[in-house]
Amino acid sequence: MPRRLFSADTGGPIYANFGDRINATGVAPGDWLLVVLDDENPIFIRHRTNAQIQAVRSEPVAGLLDPARDEDRAPDAAWIAVVGICTHAGCKVVAGLGPYDGWACFCHGSVFDASGRVRGGPAQRNLPVVKLTRVAPSIFVTE
Repeated sequence: MPRRLFSADTGGPIYANFGDRINATGVAPGDWLLVVLDDENPIFIRHRTNAQIQAVRSEPVAGLLDPARDEDRAPDAAWIAVVGICTHAGCKVVAGLGPYDGWACFCHGSVFDASGRVRGGPAQRNLPVVKLTRVAPSIFVTE
């Protein structure tokens, strides 16, 4: 069962700035980190399973509300980082939920897949992707 991972030191989200090194040791496929960047932006850094990658990469793009290829959103197929704010009304999303094993917004019911692509409204736009660079076991989030 996927689980949300926290900083071992604080027991809560990891606070970082763009460009900081984030230790991804222990983030198994299916797990994620919640990182708060610059004291305000919740970012989910997700280590996706092979099944999640296959599901989002085999989905026809033409049928999506906001068409985007997973290969463009997550060049390193195993890892993706998205802003954890719903594109409908700015509510925080929750990871690991919904029929697409992605993110869900409890404010108004928007659903996103494991690539952060909107799959059910009222949101009409995908969760924004945050660029990341992985130098195992670390991840660097860049603007």
